[in-house]
Amino acid sequence: MSDEEARPPSAIRGRLPATARWKAGRDINNAAAMLLHEGRVNEGAVKLREAVALTRVDDIDGEGLDLRARALLNLASAHEFGGDLDGALRLTDEGLDAAAQTIALIGDERATRTVQINGMLSRAQTLTLMDRLDDALDGIADAEALLDDPAGDEVDQRDLLAFAVHNARTAALIMTGRLQEAEDEAKRGLAIAVTVGPELSGHAYANLGVIAQRTGDDAAAREYLQLAQHAQQLGGDATGRQLAVENLAREAMQAGRHREAEDGFRKAAELAGRIGLKTRLAASRTGLAAVQLQAGRAGAAAKTLRVLLTDLGQDAAVHERLEAQAFLGDAESARHRYPAADEAYRAALDLTRSASERARVNLRRAEMHAEWAAMSFTPRSRMQRLEKARDLAIPVLLVTEALRDGFAPGGTRERWSLQVAAPARELAFRLARTLGDAALLFELVENAAAAVTLQAVAESADTALSAGALLPFPIPEPPSAPDAPSGDLDELPAAAAGLTGGASATASVRFAPPPRVVAMPGAAPVLDAWIDAAEAEYGLTLRSATMVAAW
Repeated sequence: MSDEEARPPSAIRGRLPATARWKAGRDINNAAAMLLHEGRVNEGAVKLREAVALTRVDDIDGEGLDLRARALLNLASAHEFGGDLDGALRLTDEGLDAAAQTIALIGDERATRTVQINGMLSRAQTLTLMDRLDDALDGIADAEALLDDPAGDEVDQRDLLAFAVHNARTAALIMTGRLQEAEDEAKRGLAIAVTVGPELSGHAYANLGVIAQRTGDDAAAREYLQLAQHAQQLGGDATGRQLAVENLAREAMQAGRHREAEDGFRKAAELAGRIGLKTRLAASRTGLAAVQLQAGRAGAAAKTLRVLLTDLGQDAAVHERLEAQAFLGDAESARHRYPAADEAYRAALDLTRSASERARVNLRRAEMHAEWAAMSFTPRSRMQRLEKARDLAIPVLLVTEALRDGFAPGGTRERWSLQVAAPARELAFRLARTLGDAALLFELVENAAAAVTLQAVAESADTALSAGALLPFPIPEPPSAPDAPSGDLDELPAAAAGLTGGASATASVRFAPPPRVVAMPGAAPVLDAWIDAAEAEYGLTLRSATMVAAW
């Protein structure tokens, strides 16, 4: 392998050799890029500032602007590694401006278009960490459009950039709770990664593992995380090695190997700290706390999380703070410190943006209030806490049932129903029974009947998943184009729920909001007030305006 082939993408790989005027700056940038690749972030940042300084001249030409763009974008990555997201965004914008000036002066003779698109995707990644998800998705779409329409010039490293588009969009979609779309994007990225460089597939597998976890498929999550770990070990860069260790720890935690998982998360945190990856450091320390909590050491978990939250501060990546606060709520609840638990859950809620994230936190709050009720000394306080738990649990139940409609018919949708919505349903029924509310129980039964399942489809999908998982790096079949709905058949009734023609990459139909159910003639629709409350809380349409009789 030549020196040019061995360089990471952040090094200069232009079409023309550097002229004498800018050769020193090019060499400094490339050396700094290798330092970032090796995890020596602070040393790399020092060199990158030197490279940028060389371009601060009045008579700068197109080649110098190209160098400035590359050095600034690399420096932005160093700031993002260190958790300075505002600084990273500022430097990225300056780097993109320099890239645009370069292209205006000399076109793409130095492969600046590749730098520009990569910078746009880096900017979207930073925006994702800042929880500016709509802006991130818009930026990814702009980068993809530029990749597909390169103004007449051939874009260098097209396949690598195409993978980066899918990977960046997957991460943003996961954060917004659009898990079906995220899964589709991750599989598109995986199909590219296994042909461009198998080490890239680690990112796609890790994302698929997260999606599997969030949709209740622990077995698939373990397999994806194992594949991610194998792929990331091939990468050779410091961040890939850190992620490989972290994924091994997550797999051990899922399998209940607590000591191995704890050691793994400590090692991952040590590697992240050494490199300066603050976001991954936070994720590893949260993982450590999760293992401690799983192993019954709630006090140790709470201490780990409180130290982490103090270190993170208010400017840290939103998702890392959300996860830490939610796990802190779990830890304090396990210690029967319920006011502290509720405070942590409320702090997590303030950081949620998607309905699925909000529902997950509120379900944990509902369980906590139910446990708190059992510890209450007076009948009045017990009743108040049971009612609070009920008021949280029923909207969560309605929302988690509605969220499954974002999945294509098949195994993932059914696992969501059986493993994600089911805990909310069980809690709601248990609370109604404990409160002695027969009318509410009746309404919950009617609500449960107002949905359909695809159990036969789920079984065949699960079988296919198990068979495909035997391959070390499976290449998924490209998704087929959906059949266009014809005429008036875009809304199809199915039991008490509707089917609507959809544009999913994996299916030609999707569930529409089911109708509201009237339990008794002349009475108000079942759970009407709860539905209204849930729609207001979560910003979703849970039921259509249509009403059907239960009997």
